[in-house]
Amino acid sequence: MSWYVLVEANESYGGSNEWELVERISVEDGREAALARAEEMSRTYAARLFDREEYGRFVFRTSPTSWLVEQTRSVWYEGSSSPSTISGHMRIYVAELVMTRELVPADPPKKKGWLRR
Repeated sequence: MSWYVLVEANESYGGSNEWELVERISVEDGREAALARAEEMSRTYAARLFDREEYGRFVFRTSPTSWLVEQTRSVWYEGSSSPSTISGHMRIYVAELVMTRELVPADPPKKKGWLRR
């Protein structure tokens, strides 16, 4: 079928700690092209909280087709006596699409009449 680069992001803030699929990028020219794109993205892709250049980055290759990226950013909040560190993590994968099924649209809710409660 076709090859993709998938990006899952986990941005920890306010007690939230959930992974979310944030990118699904179709790559033409096969597996090798997808691997090259994913490796390049592991060095350059910025998650939502890290849209500026002033952040730290650790890139770990966890398998031949996946990377774990840690990004950190220092912020100084008004009224604070010291800076805080915000961190985020991404998992970047190369994956082959092996099956797809079209979304089945949901039926609108049935109207409740005075006899249906």
